[in-house]
Amino acid sequence: MNRRRLIRMLGIMAFVVFLFFVPVLFDNVYWVSILIITAINALLATSLRTISIVGHFSLGHVGFMLLGAYSSALLVLKLGISFWAAFMMAGLLSALVAVVLGYPFLKVKGIYFAILTLLTAESFRLTAWNWRSLTGGSLGLMNIPSPSPISIPAVGIVTFDSESSFYYLTIFIVLLSLLALYRLEHSHFNFNWRAIRETDVLAQSVGMNVLWLKILNFAIACFFAGIAGALFAHYQRGLSADASSRFGVLTSIYLLVYMVVGGENRFAGPIIGALLITIASELSRSLAQYQPMMIGAIAIITVFLFPEGIIGLPGRLIHWYRYKKNGMSA
Repeated sequence: MNRRRLIRMLGIMAFVVFLFFVPVLFDNVYWVSILIITAINALLATSLRTISIVGHFSLGHVGFMLLGAYSSALLVLKLGISFWAAFMMAGLLSALVAVVLGYPFLKVKGIYFAILTLLTAESFRLTAWNWRSLTGGSLGLMNIPSPSPISIPAVGIVTFDSESSFYYLTIFIVLLSLLALYRLEHSHFNFNWRAIRETDVLAQSVGMNVLWLKILNFAIACFFAGIAGALFAHYQRGLSADASSRFGVLTSIYLLVYMVVGGENRFAGPIIGALLITIASELSRSLAQYQPMMIGAIAIITVFLFPEGIIGLPGRLIHWYRYKKNGMSA
């Protein structure tokens, strides 16, 4: 293992340890709640990035989050199913819908795919907004229960009613999901997906089933969007599908901003972007009416000054330092 990789691994381990000590270090419900939302945003943005690997640009990822949120909430509220089964079923339902829609949608590219996904997400939202008998319509769903208690050996019964306990649950599920996406990105599927991104015609000529690989990619990304939605529903304890809600078009745009600001070409990019933008949004809550404009300005500045995203900044600083050092010694 080379020195650079060792430093990276130690940094990741230190960050993970820090995450598990956050409730102890801050002892502040407000900041813990922000980090729960940040973790959900990071999972959403990272799963959206998975779609970009194959060369597609989705504006409807939030629609699959909505599917996961409402399906998990309804399974628990209407059928009495345990959260632990419901949140997995929510992810699987989102993936199944992605497979069905992916077959026609993934035959087109570029702006056409983006528009199709955007319209689909809006149709999901409007359905939830108008289907009063199932989703509560404009009134939404209320009193969504928190995850049911579990028994852990040597620990005892663990409940998830408090902010800190739900934080640990969210961090655990999000880290497992990110690990799965990371391992997937370092598997043979990633090689095939990137080959398709370069030229799907050439990929098909060497025997790749291009459409099937695209559908698989889309389904996996939407599965994790559904998982994120389920976490969101049981954390908020209530859901609404109005245009200004979490499931509106603005969220889809924010997910893209997370990728741009953090850096799309690196796995950790959307995670860093979600962390920075979510916290910045919370700190500027008093300027809520100007937030979209401020976030847009941040994205534009990042594109021009840091095309690789914030994650590429340390590398640029190291390169600049070495250049100055060599220039002075010359």
